[in-house]
Amino acid sequence: MFNLLKSDVYRLVHGKMFWVAAIVLVALSALAAGMMHWVSSPEFLRMTATSFEMTVNVSDGVTGGAGVLGEGDAGAANASAEAAAAAGASGRGLSLDELDTLGAAEAAGSAESEEDSMRDDETASDSAFASSELWDLVADNPEALSDADFEGVSRDMRTLASPADMLGDMAVSGGALAMVVSLVTALFLAQDFSMRFARNLVMDRRGRVRYYGEKLVLVGFLAAFYLAVAALAGAASFAAAGFTYAAASPLGDLALFLGLAWLLAFAYGCTTAVIVWATRSAGAGVAWALVVGSGIAGSLLGQVLLLLGRGVPWIGALEPWTLASCMQNVGNHASTLLATPAAAAPLTMAPLAVQVLIVGGVAVALCAALTFGPLRKRDL
Repeated sequence: MFNLLKSDVYRLVHGKMFWVAAIVLVALSALAAGMMHWVSSPEFLRMTATSFEMTVNVSDGVTGGAGVLGEGDAGAANASAEAAAAAGASGRGLSLDELDTLGAAEAAGSAESEEDSMRDDETASDSAFASSELWDLVADNPEALSDADFEGVSRDMRTLASPADMLGDMAVSGGALAMVVSLVTALFLAQDFSMRFARNLVMDRRGRVRYYGEKLVLVGFLAAFYLAVAALAGAASFAAAGFTYAAASPLGDLALFLGLAWLLAFAYGCTTAVIVWATRSAGAGVAWALVVGSGIAGSLLGQVLLLLGRGVPWIGALEPWTLASCMQNVGNHASTLLATPAAAAPLTMAPLAVQVLIVGGVAVALCAALTFGPLRKRDL
């Protein structure tokens, strides 16, 4: 097995695919850091503040010769316009008195809903940007904001919670790590069949066990290597972009996060290996990596489970036990894996790390059972 592993590592290191995937991860890290650097810059904040001010002025009132109308006047004007449009659609004209009456009724009846809608819009705008305080100032008096205000908000946005949270948001929860590991796994394992490398090996019962066991070890190596690339590239890119951290991740918490991230990436790679060995097709493995490894299929499955759970509660309880849900949770709670309770009824009082460990371990064990069971007996 060790000789096979050395041979595969040699083939990987001396091939293009291995390094192209690493370059893709580095490029994604640099792109993420660059985008966040631009979005958090004082210039971008001032530009969006100006746009927000214009949006507020347009949506809050109708500008006329007398200035900007208040909320009640704007509501009455909108209601009158809607009533006029309805009347035009019905083919019947209305008098000015009727328009005023209808407008007043519509304005009175919809005042509360308009206020709720405007309040929801403001909340959505606040959540879209890092500092709600900045947008409160914009709404009150945009011209009073100074360069120091925008620079202060920019500094706050460029202060991340911890290195683990940065890596979790950048590579883990988005699915980039699992997808890269799955893609390289699919392409490399399929080469053994397309180039007939497997036929040159001794494939008795013991030889098959060594062959498939070594491939699973190789998938674990790929997961560890690309996790290290993502971590180092992310740390370097965000440091170069001027980002700092509010707190350093304790070594224990960081090791736990990296270990669980590796386990989930390894599990995704193992599922891709099973697909390649079952189909003997690189196309099937690549499709699996792009659809499942990226988390797209898992997100859709989670939504379906939650929807069905409205009628059958135990089906909805399965959603936290999917690989995609665990990957998302590890990325979102990278620095609090031991403090965050699991989102499933049997483990409500247990940490999220325990649930992720169970899900990842079961997935790897199931893939190993299929590999050394029915797949090992297939003709190579």
